[in-house]
Amino acid sequence: MDYRTLGKSNVKVSEIILGCWAMGGGYFGEAADRDSIEAIRVSLEKGVNTFDTAEVYGRGHSETVLGKALEGTDREKCVIITKVFKHNMRYDLLIKACERSLRNLKTDYLDVYFLHYPVDNVPIGESMEAMLALKERGLIRAIGLSNFSLEQQKEAMRYGPVDVIQPCYSLLWRYHDKDLLPFCIENDIGVVPYSPLAQGLLTGKYKKTDVFTDGRSRAALFQPENYWRCLDVTEVVKEVSARHGKTPAQGAINWLLMTPGITAPIVGAKNAEQARENIGATGWRFTDEEYAEIDEASRKFTDTLPEYALFFSTEIARQ
Repeated sequence: MDYRTLGKSNVKVSEIILGCWAMGGGYFGEAADRDSIEAIRVSLEKGVNTFDTAEVYGRGHSETVLGKALEGTDREKCVIITKVFKHNMRYDLLIKACERSLRNLKTDYLDVYFLHYPVDNVPIGESMEAMLALKERGLIRAIGLSNFSLEQQKEAMRYGPVDVIQPCYSLLWRYHDKDLLPFCIENDIGVVPYSPLAQGLLTGKYKKTDVFTDGRSRAALFQPENYWRCLDVTEVVKEVSARHGKTPAQGAINWLLMTPGITAPIVGAKNAEQARENIGATGWRFTDEEYAEIDEASRKFTDTLPEYALFFSTEIARQ
């Protein structure tokens, strides 16, 4: 397992970050705490030192599960990331939200604290002022933005440094190739993308006849006009990954690890088996030709997508 520094901060993360969203239950269906804790502990044993959660995941349950799983570990060897949600962006509410997350996670500080989404009803300067106050108090080590456009990110940076961003990015979702990624490379800002497997579409486990009844049924890529074409991209990833004895999921993650500007992808796991598969994406590389082969299949799909606003809906972005 390799480790990478988040931008200009002194926070060093594992090249695979364990995503804990599904551990909160809800969007992906129910998750057993026992399985979630096992996934976290297996990840630790295999060298994963970084864990991503949010106050909104299971209304704090994901944070609580992560805090329980990390009890008894060396805190300084773990990197804990969480996020404050839309309704807590006011200065006082944001401070209280951070303190609540600290209690859930049973820790004295957060390694990275993210503004989960941009909002229209609170000035970004007010939210950034709260983030800087938390950093001054030693409650957070680094400041992050999640789901911000480039213009929104630049506006936030007028009020203080941004160490890392968390956009949606994968072989099936590449809206930031021409703006956010080049900007972050130029300005030495970390990038930790979420949904690198496009919520399972790149695992090779789905069939064209599958029907989804959980939160994914509302997501853009799971709509009939996109779903089959997503699986066509996965077939290419599957074939190229098999040359290395790897699964499509491992190949999709490895492709991200080779992509310029990407610091470390956030990959979810609901049990130890999924955690082990994710870790199998490290320690090897595609050839440059194989990377390009997968990239071409990806672009044939993503270049024809509408300008969706978010992965989780079919809303078209405002121009």
